[in-house]
Amino acid sequence: MKTNSRILCVFLCLSILLSSLCFGASALTADEQWRTYFTAYTEDGSAVYMAPGVDETQRNISWYSPLNAGTCKVVLGESPDLSDGRDFGGTYVQTPEGDRSNKVVLTGLEPGKTYYYKCVTSEGESSTASFSTLSGKNFTAMYVTDIHVSKDDENADNLMHESYTFSQVVEEANAKTPLDLIVSAGDQASRGYRSEYSALVASPLLRGIPFALCPGNHDRKGIAYKYFTNNPNEYRKARVHALISYDYAYVKGDVLFLVFDSNVASMTEHRNFVRSAVGQYPDVKWRVAVFHHDLYGARIPHRESENKLLRMIWSPLMDEFAFDLVLLGHSHYYTVSNAIFDNKTNEKLDLSDGSVITDPKGSIVMVSGSINRPRRLEDGEEPPLGENIAYDYLTEQPIYNLLDCRADSITVRSFELGADKPFHTFTVVKTTNTGGHPANGRDFYDGFVRIIADIYGWINETVTSARMRKNWNNFVGQ
Repeated sequence: MKTNSRILCVFLCLSILLSSLCFGASALTADEQWRTYFTAYTEDGSAVYMAPGVDETQRNISWYSPLNAGTCKVVLGESPDLSDGRDFGGTYVQTPEGDRSNKVVLTGLEPGKTYYYKCVTSEGESSTASFSTLSGKNFTAMYVTDIHVSKDDENADNLMHESYTFSQVVEEANAKTPLDLIVSAGDQASRGYRSEYSALVASPLLRGIPFALCPGNHDRKGIAYKYFTNNPNEYRKARVHALISYDYAYVKGDVLFLVFDSNVASMTEHRNFVRSAVGQYPDVKWRVAVFHHDLYGARIPHRESENKLLRMIWSPLMDEFAFDLVLLGHSHYYTVSNAIFDNKTNEKLDLSDGSVITDPKGSIVMVSGSINRPRRLEDGEEPPLGENIAYDYLTEQPIYNLLDCRADSITVRSFELGADKPFHTFTVVKTTNTGGHPANGRDFYDGFVRIIADIYGWINETVTSARMRKNWNNFVGQ
């Protein structure tokens, strides 16, 4: 870790220099600088990762180290030299590769402060990084999806290049507005390999920004997600859950983020999770759901049968718990829905650029484009659009979205990578905690759907877990 610490410092200086240049200038130079850094980063292998804590008083840290590295801890202080450092001990689990993943929770953080930290075992320590806590409830989050950092057996440089693309996204977004949180709606990796997740967090900026991940269908092609993540507030009471993940929740500002594994069809378990989280944070004004699968986009016709089933499962949950925003992925197309209730448009919205929606009568469902797998348009033809969509944007460029969260509003600004100005902006305003959400009343139908979904979910997760355990050794070393 010590060698990598010096290289990280050099790279941070280079990053600052590069960010002052126009996008695309001297791409070869930037690429070669990243290659030097990424090679040292990969050889170090610790892959330090910061997740959000249950709220702003906590942060969750994880990293890799040799199995015999003794106890693990994070040293945290308010002085850059950590002369006032406090030790936070953690736990670790052995990975299939034979080393271990260390997991530490930092607690007792105070508002409006900058903290410094380093990860320590008997085998070495990381470089010192820093992060800041909110001084109030206002914050800016970046929402992305389908990052698809991919290990390609036929192209050894692919992992490095795609890691670099995501690093550019993080750097560019953070330069526009300093990021307090990054939210990803799944498919961070393409094959579920450990090397893909390590490359995902290669940017030094991610040492100081909590990064909340969500499992997508590609993430469960492997087992690394389970060891890499250190999610807060996991709902471990679920009887039906994925081998690699649990639903989890956290609070940032006045927003309750609810993160689901939408690969798991058991709606009873998802519902129990939401009831638990809402009960824990009943007075938080905004509810933002994050899961992977698109519901209303319809841009990919052959998936529409799957989407219909997903809508039957997820729409009742959106209605019952009055989700304000639902952030999704999977289709790789940018769309924003009307206000959805009872699985259909309950209020048509004017989502022209710069629009303001006050107390929408339902949930607004948003899907962003992919970072490394933007959807290519075939023969220039525009794919069909779902009838519940109020706004869409077709591009073959990576997309990221900045969510400016305030007490009474959330403003979404959406950008193509390399663009100075957003291609779409809209604001949602809530005048009360309930906003314009209608009362829910479909208990019998919802109960029937849940029973069918629970049975399917149990069978599917049993089969999937058995397959993954059988192929356990295939993932090792990847």
